[in-house]
Amino acid sequence: MRAMDGQKADLNLLQVFDALMEDGNLTRAGFRLGLSQPAMSHALSRLRALTGDVLFVRVPSGMKPTDHAVQIAPSVREGLTLLRSAMKGEATFDPQSAVRQFQILLSDIGELAYLPRLMKRLGEIAPGIRVRALNRPREAYADTFVSGEADLAIGFLPGLSAGFYQQRLFSDSYVCLAREDHPRIRKRLSLSQFLDESHVLIEPGGSGYVSAGHQTSTTTLIEHYLARQGLRRRIALRVPHFMVVSDVVQSCDLIATVPSYVMRYSPPRSGVKILPLPFDAPRFHVKQFWHQRHHKDPGNRWLRAVVQELFAKG
Repeated sequence: MRAMDGQKADLNLLQVFDALMEDGNLTRAGFRLGLSQPAMSHALSRLRALTGDVLFVRVPSGMKPTDHAVQIAPSVREGLTLLRSAMKGEATFDPQSAVRQFQILLSDIGELAYLPRLMKRLGEIAPGIRVRALNRPREAYADTFVSGEADLAIGFLPGLSAGFYQQRLFSDSYVCLAREDHPRIRKRLSLSQFLDESHVLIEPGGSGYVSAGHQTSTTTLIEHYLARQGLRRRIALRVPHFMVVSDVVQSCDLIATVPSYVMRYSPPRSGVKILPLPFDAPRFHVKQFWHQRHHKDPGNRWLRAVVQELFAKG
């Protein structure tokens, strides 16, 4: 006897086989499937030809499965169950046993603020999960999703809209960094001091964020706000990454304006003090984003839930 040929057995034949195994009666099984008795008999003939086995023999009580039918029945039932679940979007994801790499779009600020806590949590609940942090220009984020390279993005990303889902994690604003022994700035920062001092600005290389006509990042958001208020400051240093900012501020009299969540989630920096800004700085929403192609993926849904649990605030 040979096993059923999967290339020739269509879904209807598998459902007929499964119904006969459960009901043991051709008429009752046909009624449940919405098939006439001649259609059921024809399907059973096709099944017998495919398997090389009679599969069911007539007995006074109905149809009794052969040993071969009993042997293949669990596999047929499992296959149908998996197929039905997949069609309904009911696939599951087990983080304890899953082995998978997720690719997350993050700025260097995002890497500093989110990756340590995220990796700590994943190590506790999903030992087989790996993460690859992607750093791309903001204008390349959409294409990175469309190509399938990215699974998730976290940040202030107003440029991601059509074709993307998003979930708000928290709202934030800005603070000012200055060295502890700054000769002119003590415990409070006045507006005149803010405008008179020299600043270090985070400007990711090659993107021209500061001169952008729309708000693409937290850098352009604060720059546009200051411009609308008629406030001008002296930018003495532009750097492409946040990582160096605290060291620069600690070593000289430059000050820096950064999102407050960066300092909230970063390790404490000795020699650097955090001061509120002397004006009502704009607020922005930090969100997680994903492409519509990943919306129902069980693994992606699980990762989004983990991110929400770690970083979402009312």
